[in-house]
Amino acid sequence: MAKEKKSYPDLPEIPFTYDFYLVYWEDIQSDSSWKSLKEIQRMKPATCVSTGWLVKRDAKVHVLMSDYNYDDNGELADGGNTTVIPTKNVIKKFKIADL
Repeated sequence: MAKEKKSYPDLPEIPFTYDFYLVYWEDIQSDSSWKSLKEIQRMKPATCVSTGWLVKRDAKVHVLMSDYNYDDNGELADGGNTTVIPTKNVIKKFKIADL
């Protein structure tokens, strides 16, 4: 049996045209503990996953914004929970549809 979609008439529309993405990216990994040389040589960069509206993308950076709020007039006010990823660190990204 298909679920019935709920309606939320009091929620404002998403106020901008940025697309929502899930992004896999590579980050540094460091460790200040003592390890054997073999363990150190096996270390790899961390693979990270971030989500958000892609508000900027150019040759240098991909900027995701995961949260935003509205002012008293129902207009877009502030963005938050931002992630700035160097473009060269992006492994793969997936556009999330229907937002």
